[in-house]
Amino acid sequence: MEPRAEVVAGFRMAGVQAGLKVSLRPDLGLIVADRPAVAAGIFTTNRVKAAPVSLAQARLRAGSLRAIAANSGSANCFTGAPGMKLAQASCAALARALHCSPALIIPCSTGVIGHLYDLARYREGIQAAVAALAPDGLEAFAQAIMTTDTKPKLATTTLRAGGTTVTVAGVAKGAGMIAPNMATMLAFILTDAALPLAVVRQLVRQAGASFNAITVDGDMSTNDSLILAASGAAANEPLRARELKAFADAVGALARELARQMVFDGEGATKLVTIEVRGARRSEEAQRVARQIANSLLVKTAFFGCDPNVGRIAAAAGACGVAFDPQQMELSIDQVPIAARGRILVAALPAAARRMKQRQFAVTLDLKQGRATATVLTSDLSYDYVKINAEYTT
Repeated sequence: MEPRAEVVAGFRMAGVQAGLKVSLRPDLGLIVADRPAVAAGIFTTNRVKAAPVSLAQARLRAGSLRAIAANSGSANCFTGAPGMKLAQASCAALARALHCSPALIIPCSTGVIGHLYDLARYREGIQAAVAALAPDGLEAFAQAIMTTDTKPKLATTTLRAGGTTVTVAGVAKGAGMIAPNMATMLAFILTDAALPLAVVRQLVRQAGASFNAITVDGDMSTNDSLILAASGAAANEPLRARELKAFADAVGALARELARQMVFDGEGATKLVTIEVRGARRSEEAQRVARQIANSLLVKTAFFGCDPNVGRIAAAAGACGVAFDPQQMELSIDQVPIAARGRILVAALPAAARRMKQRQFAVTLDLKQGRATATVLTSDLSYDYVKINAEYTT
């Protein structure tokens, strides 16, 4: 998966500094389709839902968009009727600049909950962003949607489909408030492939599974948005079954890469940890165990300290309500066995601790109950996470 942002035919992007953030960093990004693109999205399941999320959900039911406008600095959530009015007025400003219907503008916001951004600055920013639109502007867009992220998150790939070469590119933001459903994020996947709406809707649901398999802090956001848009500019022939599967695999791989980048850049994170649970009776049980371990504060602090703390991992696994026999379970860290038959393998702990000093490592728990598996990506919990979040609004 290439980290650079390739041109996706049929789209132009931009990111500008509109003065919506006190930091005066880029804070307003645009993705504009040359003509209405086929599009679908999935969004947060949090009952406290941001105004732009509600508006985007309603508009994407029609299955097309002309532009996505994403601002950082303000989530425009828990802002009541003024927040919805602001989201609608923001979309109207971009619609006027693009000479299209406001119904084709999809809004997204990220940042502090409970605050409204300055509409006059937003309108001025729209003018600057429209003037800056460029086919290679995806990285500038990625910079503009960052909040506590330390780096932009991008991925791109190409493949042969429908008799031609098609491109898929993705961009995301997210570093904290990350847990299913979905991860705490904004994510956008663009392709120049010509695809029917039913396929685009299927692809975005499949991509969402990757973002539902990560966690940084166990907190669900109010603004999660994943949108997939297809411009059709590649003018490919309709994809056959085998090509469609290859295309879906490419989108899935790109989504997993963006998800990995988010956890890697988790707030204060020094470790990217893969939690793999094997040998469960059912996949949902494997998921419950994996997520319980991945979200355990005690486990995550042990990761930070490079401590192969078997007790914390075993206790987390046993606390999620899934029945298994602890006398049968086996636990390893980066293929170093540290527990089996209900006991800690003490002699192996120093080797496991050395493996945990790496930036990335894996924890594998085999329940020995069946054949179902699940994998969740998580991060450690460091001093810096507390520093970042203790004074987030002040």
